Amino acid sequence: MGAPIMDDLFMFEIEAPNGDRATIHGPGSGREGIELDESPEGYWETPTTTLWSEGAHQEGGTYDGYKHNMQDVILPVHISPTDDMSWQQVKSRWSAMWEFDRITYLVATSSSGVRRLGLQKIETPKFSPKNDPGRNRYGHMVMTLRAGWPFWIEKDEVDLFQSKTGALNGHVTLSNPTNRPMHLKWVIDAPQGGQVTLPDFSWITDPEHEDYEWRGRVIDVPTLSVGEELTIRTYPDDPTYDSNINPLFWARANSKEFEFAVPPHTLPIDVPIKCTKANMTVAVYQPRHWTMVSGGE
Repeated sequence: MGAPIMDDLFMFEIEAPNGDRATIHGPGSGREGIELDESPEGYWETPTTTLWSEGAHQEGGTYDGYKHNMQDVILPVHISPTDDMSWQQVKSRWSAMWEFDRITYLVATSSSGVRRLGLQKIETPKFSPKNDPGRNRYGHMVMTLRAGWPFWIEKDEVDLFQSKTGALNGHVTLSNPTNRPMHLKWVIDAPQGGQVTLPDFSWITDPEHEDYEWRGRVIDVPTLSVGEELTIRTYPDDPTYDSNINPLFWARANSKEFEFAVPPHTLPIDVPIKCTKANMTVAVYQPRHWTMVSGGE
């Protein structure tokens, strides 16, 4: 067997809600007295199950879809003293990085980039010193954690268009390299008011598909007031419209919602933006959420 390919190696860091950080695997691991043990579990890929139904007299079953489940993660770690911290100080610092009701991030750096998984404690960690950890200057702890949002997150990609006198229409560039549908977030700034038309394409190319007719669908966003900033979230579980001056903006939209996510593995493509006033800024935030800690491109 040849030497390992260095680009395929991982670095794992912990990013705590109190601002503390620790490298637990890879370059720099152990500086904070914490190192990842063998056989961690649960973070390599989002757990997914399929849904099936079966009639009383049906032969076989019918596939009804799939769902992504909460992601449970087991992190076993070695706890040791450092040059400037006792064993007890290391343990206390590590324990302070994890909470039941706040999110701590497991940060994975690999040849696929930097991805983060948000985790919370779901039970008291299992602490297993050999006998007296003070005497041995060592302890073993097993963290049982859960990702309620079970996807690895990269930094959003952002593109924007700003309208100008004589150039009210333009485009933004969308892409989705991930293996998940991508739900966009739009932020519209209207210092002089005005209206914006945004794309909401079905992306379907099969003429036999029921959504083929919506491949050119657009949304005429209700007219914004002078100085209004509007955030539009297209993820189905989020409130769609959030205005800085009009808390009832959703009522003006007449229940017209954004329907379609950008499909996985979508190459960069320009999509049209239309504005009715100059100096309107339309920014599109493109989340990068993956079902795997690396790969998936």
